[in-house]
Amino acid sequence: MKQVVLVLCVAAFFATSACEKTGDKPGEFGTGPRTNVPAALKGTWMYGKFSMTEYWSVDPSTYLGNGLEFAIAFTFHPDGTYTHYFTSRSVMAGFSTYNQSVTKGTVEIDEQNQTIKMHAATSHYKRTKNGRVEEDRDMRKEEVHGTTSYTYTTGKESSGTNALYLKLQGTATPLTFFQQ
Repeated sequence: MKQVVLVLCVAAFFATSACEKTGDKPGEFGTGPRTNVPAALKGTWMYGKFSMTEYWSVDPSTYLGNGLEFAIAFTFHPDGTYTHYFTSRSVMAGFSTYNQSVTKGTVEIDEQNQTIKMHAATSHYKRTKNGRVEEDRDMRKEEVHGTTSYTYTTGKESSGTNALYLKLQGTATPLTFFQQ
């Protein structure tokens, strides 16, 4: 059941995200190092979580949502570029806040050592509080963080869905991303 809810939340993010602008701009993915993406990693991979805590307004007929929800997705393009999507939603003190970002850059994948290095080039950020947009802008160069490194393995879940297990350097447990 959690997987169904998770997939619906992530799908809703992609369907409603006004964060990503249509069409690629020249240089949007940058000129960082890149390798071709292996067939096993091409495409879109999604991960997400939500808390079991739910909030209602003082008017009990108004549901505010889970205390915390977030989703992460990567699309690895065959030419060695990537698009990273992030969205989170939190409810605190009766306010619902959404944070969304779309980051683009180049990727180096070392199949032998099972490492992925992502070199961010551009990013767009949007924050909405109780349905009102508070911030919606391209991030400045100094805000876009250079290189992020992961180790990875691939596999299949019991449902038969392809899985990508990503572990950020310095973390103990990998996150399980499902192929879409």
